[in-house]
Amino acid sequence: MNMFRIAFSIAIVTLLFACSKEERKHESVHKDEVALVAVSKVLSLQPEKPLLLPGELHPWNKVSIYSKVKGFVKELKVDRGSQVRKGQILAVLDAPEVLAEFDQAKGQLSAAEGAYEESKARLIASSLTYRRLIKANATKGAVALNELDQAKAKMFADSASVSNAKGNLDAARSHYRTKQELVNYLSITAPFDGVIIERNISPGALTGATDGNSKPLFILEDNSRLRLTLAIPELYSNTVNKEGVVTFQVSAVPDKDFKAKFGRSAGSVLDKNRVMMAEFDYNNITKELKAGMYADVQIPVVRSSATLFVPKSAVVNSSEEVFVIRNNKNKAEWVPVKKGIVLDTLVEVFGDLSKGDVILKEGSEEIRDGQELRVNSKL
Repeated sequence: MNMFRIAFSIAIVTLLFACSKEERKHESVHKDEVALVAVSKVLSLQPEKPLLLPGELHPWNKVSIYSKVKGFVKELKVDRGSQVRKGQILAVLDAPEVLAEFDQAKGQLSAAEGAYEESKARLIASSLTYRRLIKANATKGAVALNELDQAKAKMFADSASVSNAKGNLDAARSHYRTKQELVNYLSITAPFDGVIIERNISPGALTGATDGNSKPLFILEDNSRLRLTLAIPELYSNTVNKEGVVTFQVSAVPDKDFKAKFGRSAGSVLDKNRVMMAEFDYNNITKELKAGMYADVQIPVVRSSATLFVPKSAVVNSSEEVFVIRNNKNKAEWVPVKKGIVLDTLVEVFGDLSKGDVILKEGSEEIRDGQELRVNSKL
């Protein structure tokens, strides 16, 4: 039994060696054969190709509006769909604690202002007294030195009192401004012109809760202009014309073409999906389009300079590499390439090629590197 296994193994190895030898012999013979081929030339082009991409319309500005202070909704002035102007009051809140603290701060400010004015008056009086005594002291023996020293000390003490009162006044003013801001927050205002697209409060509702799950009071959207947002594939990220215009359609108005101008680009390809985000601006004066709509966008793709193109059939996608076959003095030369955009029957290629190079019109792995070629002018 063991002898049978050994004999069988030897037979298999012999067979594999013979097959390998036969394949090498066949490849050598195949390489020595002259291939009859049709050729084409490498072209240098700078075409503009419309690329169809999905896009989405976003509002020019959009914000969720929350309350900065805790309080009850006292008055509601707008609803979903309301057109508002920047600074317009949307809602008024009631917060008794905030108002009480504001009144207290106002009283403290008044007291600090009174104390400051009183200390200034005392300083003025003591300064006048001291100057009067200095003047009288010009007559020898008219003023006792002790009286002059006391007047001077009184003036310095009043000056220190003024400085202290000024510090208290500044602190009271700062405290008052803080409480004034809180009172101002009781009036919810619009940060820009737009339309209220969502309202999540009603009169009497408690707002400003800090549980982290509260909804915004309003969502405000400015759709007078729209941002058409596109995800540009990495392959085309350098072809976007920053002075260009794109054409797009939306399903809500299928029979009409809209145009948007290039606005801005991230200038960076995202790692997660290898795309570059770009925005095109659309002036939505008629309000015909709505934020959130999907769009089919035709974007013109053009290289910044001419690049090389070959017939699609000339490019070989093998397990070894992607290449075209150049006719180098009637010998096949495999030239590795990378593919770019496709233009009808042509494909953009990047590699060790030059404009006008003669390549095989129909590339194939059967034609090996270095094989003799004969051009068939009839093909």
